[in-house]
Amino acid sequence: MKAPWFFVALALCGCKSLSSIRCPETRPGNRGYIVGGPRVSPVEPVVPAPKDFDALIRAAQAAAATAENDPQPAKRIEAAKRGILAAHQARELQPERVEGHYWYALNVGLLADADRAYGLNAVTEMEAALKRAAELDERYDYAGPLRVLGILLLRTPAPPVSIGSPRKGLRLLQRAVELFPDYPENYLYLGEALRETGRTGEAKSVWQKGRALPAPADRQAEATRWQQEFDRLLKSVSNPC
Repeated sequence: MKAPWFFVALALCGCKSLSSIRCPETRPGNRGYIVGGPRVSPVEPVVPAPKDFDALIRAAQAAAATAENDPQPAKRIEAAKRGILAAHQARELQPERVEGHYWYALNVGLLADADRAYGLNAVTEMEAALKRAAELDERYDYAGPLRVLGILLLRTPAPPVSIGSPRKGLRLLQRAVELFPDYPENYLYLGEALRETGRTGEAKSVWQKGRALPAPADRQAEATRWQQEFDRLLKSVSNPC
């Protein structure tokens, strides 16, 4: 999954609270959301039965894919909210499983990317969920909790404005590559962290190494995008002007 949602603006603007996103009352025909009171346009059933953990995680993953890729902002927002609700229910159902915390954080980030009014609240929510996910299983999704938290620390402003710390982000991304040295996406962000901490030569080497790695079988759909991003980043350090 690409990470489009960690911009400076994410932590600098927005006052909407994620607590305003909640499930509708259960009654026949009610398939919409209640968001701070008003009902949003109907969508497909919001979440599976709250006792089915695996179905909730699948719903959160599917919602994240839509929230990331749909060309219509309103649909991205709607999908991210579906994902937040599904992942939130999964966290409550099995709080010692990594999946709910991780997909909650990703959907929160995607919501904040689509609607920057959630920015301030989103960073706090993501940080807590990703830290818990890393505690439970830092290896999940090819070191996803470490990778996403590292990006968050890398791209948000430093305290007191937000939580940003490029050096802390760098350590997390180094750990992600250590755990999965054959996973190309981790090299994209490790290189970014190295560049942001003044180690441009090392960043170039990391990107060259990552570009040469094949995508895993379950991530072939991402392979072309990763190659294009490696090429863009390598060009940026080869021709900085």
